[in-house]
Amino acid sequence: MINTYIAQLTSELERQQDREKAPGMEAYMKGLFHYYGVSSIPRKLLVKNWKSNFKSPISEEFKWELIRELWEKDQREYQYIAIDWMNSWPISDFKEGDIEELKFLISNKSWWDTVDLIASNYLGKYALKFPEIMDQVIIDWQHEKSIWLHRSCLIYQLKFKKTTNLERLAYLIDVYKSNKTFFIQKAIGWSLREVSKWNPEWVKTIVEDKELVGLAKREAMKHIAKK
Repeated sequence: MINTYIAQLTSELERQQDREKAPGMEAYMKGLFHYYGVSSIPRKLLVKNWKSNFKSPISEEFKWELIRELWEKDQREYQYIAIDWMNSWPISDFKEGDIEELKFLISNKSWWDTVDLIASNYLGKYALKFPEIMDQVIIDWQHEKSIWLHRSCLIYQLKFKKTTNLERLAYLIDVYKSNKTFFIQKAIGWSLREVSKWNPEWVKTIVEDKELVGLAKREAMKHIAKK
């Protein structure tokens, strides 16, 4: 059954592939992934049509097995399709054990394009449904080596707006600010930039108190500087 759904996707992706566009997409991702050259709008329509073929009810085991199969495929569109599908799942379908699957996805074939989509969408929704589990995830992932897990902790609240847990964000910034990796410093600044849209004074205080500099500071203050 899984192979049938994968074959359907492959057939459609091959039909829609754009050999002229693919090299540019690969270059944008620094040659890390292969592409069919299918852009986001036709890809999302493809996903809509594809998932309409699923036989209900869909089991939890089936969903994650299919996601993992998509994650193993070479062309990057398969991973985007997996995320498009995941982000259509209602929060009522989320299960406590999903966090292990999310950890796998964030930690494998990792780059900002997939990590940011998972963290700011599915991981954020997961945290809202299972706040106590997320409390432990935040602690556990600090001990992981993957910068992508660390980045995810910093940005999972991006869409929370005024419900953002500022105390937690301040704590995470304190934990990760000494990591000068581009993707961590960018995440710190990005998370603060979102908060600055509704609480600029708090952001200015954090930037000063945490002694943020460089990229993190520039990103955090981007909207504030324009006012």
